[in-house]
Amino acid sequence: MNRPSDPGAPAPGGDPWAAFGYLVAGVGLYGVVGWGLSIWLHHDYWIPIGILVGAGFGLYLVFARYLLRGSDEHDDPSPGSSTTTDDDDAARRQRPDSDDRGETA
Repeated sequence: MNRPSDPGAPAPGGDPWAAFGYLVAGVGLYGVVGWGLSIWLHHDYWIPIGILVGAGFGLYLVFARYLLRGSDEHDDPSPGSSTTTDDDDAARRQRPDSDDRGETA
């Protein structure tokens, strides 16, 4: 089985935990809204309606994030935009051997 070289890197298609978070947050948020409406309007059917609406919005966000705009991440950036390369990131992470600021210990 092929494993990614960096275990902390997100999956190529996107982060599955973020997709799970969208779904859970949608169900939780709109479930609470449905619960509040059911108490306010004295009808119990608002709770499952809120849960279903939240699941629908969560699915919409997952599809919009990873399927509709997923190819935008790998396209070439527009001219004039600031981008970093792997060499730039490696240079930022590398610690210099000597401190050339002139300070003494």
